[in-house]
Amino acid sequence: MKHFILFSIIITSIFYADEKKGNIGFKYGFLGQMKSNPDSTVELMDGYVIHTDDKVRINIGYVKESSFHLFYIGSEGEVMMLYQNDPLEGKPNEEAKLDTIYASALHWSPLSDPPGDESFYLINSKSPLSYLTKLLSRYESAPNKAKIKLAKKIQVELDDLDPNAKADLSSIASRLDKPLVGGVTFRGDDDDELKDMSLTHECRGTGGIAFIKIVLNHK
Repeated sequence: MKHFILFSIIITSIFYADEKKGNIGFKYGFLGQMKSNPDSTVELMDGYVIHTDDKVRINIGYVKESSFHLFYIGSEGEVMMLYQNDPLEGKPNEEAKLDTIYASALHWSPLSDPPGDESFYLINSKSPLSYLTKLLSRYESAPNKAKIKLAKKIQVELDDLDPNAKADLSSIASRLDKPLVGGVTFRGDDDDELKDMSLTHECRGTGGIAFIKIVLNHK
């Protein structure tokens, strides 16, 4: 079925309305392909049960003047930065010409054993998360005993950004009326069908931070 483009949303105001108040926001798609049904793509949400070898993909869309980080804490407490992009000022590349950056922060990746909680932190901020990134850099080069201590520090810093733990921050996630692909919505018989680059939700935050934590229940 041929699709017809309805509209494009590469407008910064779609993501945050009032810069003076520190509002900020991003769009995302947290997608899954189950081993039991690999030809179908589903939306993953906090608490979703997922199994070994099921695949996960995370798409994002955010304004270029902001920073975006995707942190992952695995079932054994291991910490990874899956995606990092700071403001593009002074970077002469194609992305610098855009108002909004659309990216796959995590391409299709299968979950491996051991099972347990798989935590993903999507953070859009007006300023780079310099201290967190420094901690992660130390963590990556540290011996195993030191990694345990650094992982705890990273967890404290992530918790400190969580709007559920801070009275002066708030973030609200909501589902989009229709999935977007690269900032564009399509009309057709399968206009609700999820694609590899689909964005399905929006997260808006205050205080210069838009934050969402999604924990998958890996069985």
